[in-house]
Amino acid sequence: MPDFSSAPPIQGASEAIAAWIEDMILKGELKPGERLPNEPDLARMFGVSRGALREALSALKAKGIIERRPGRGTYIRRIRRAELLNGLATRKGDEELFLDLLEVREWLESKVVELAIERGTPKDIEKIRDALQLLPRALSEGTPSPLEADLEFHLSLALAAHNEILFRLARNVNELLQDVRERTLMQPGRLAACQREHEAIFAAICDRDLDRALKAIKAHLNQVRREVGMDKTDVESAFMTTKRKEGQA
Repeated sequence: MPDFSSAPPIQGASEAIAAWIEDMILKGELKPGERLPNEPDLARMFGVSRGALREALSALKAKGIIERRPGRGTYIRRIRRAELLNGLATRKGDEELFLDLLEVREWLESKVVELAIERGTPKDIEKIRDALQLLPRALSEGTPSPLEADLEFHLSLALAAHNEILFRLARNVNELLQDVRERTLMQPGRLAACQREHEAIFAAICDRDLDRALKAIKAHLNQVRREVGMDKTDVESAFMTTKRKEGQA
């Protein structure tokens, strides 16, 4: 039987109790088919009330993590690790999840640039060059929109990576961030600065200079972070918009 004595004292925090048990399963300290201590003992080990413990066990039962066998006790069910990890991911708040999305974009864009340099053909370079001209056209002619021009540039980079899955991921992440990116582009002077940053990325790719290209894409995305400011209200608003879009997909 695993040692529950290292669990932190928790007063009335049923979610924290459930989280602790889930962590023990992930670490292999609790295994499928294993029986949990009875409720009085378990409540004493955690230093919580029986009511808080029952709430935690009910939540775990609803997730399919445990099963309660009348007259026999509570047992850990066989559950795929991926399902458990998926449940753990929802513990983060909206602000943290949105920042995670930005972090994923930074990783994706860096990998896109690396592969575009490694695999990009002359035809790919021409497509990127064409996309690079869209933002100045948006400024002078009003079409396409600045957001469309910006998205087209980043997607042309992703196409040059010649990885279908990476392209789809880049497209989806950019679309999820659409509202934040639109607000960013509307800030005074941002469109002209964005164009200069795109040109720096493009020049480094043309020169097949990976170090310079990675620095350029990082500088571009860091500037996006600064422009957005990552104010808590902005983050929550943007994340709620993202969740609505996911629900409509």
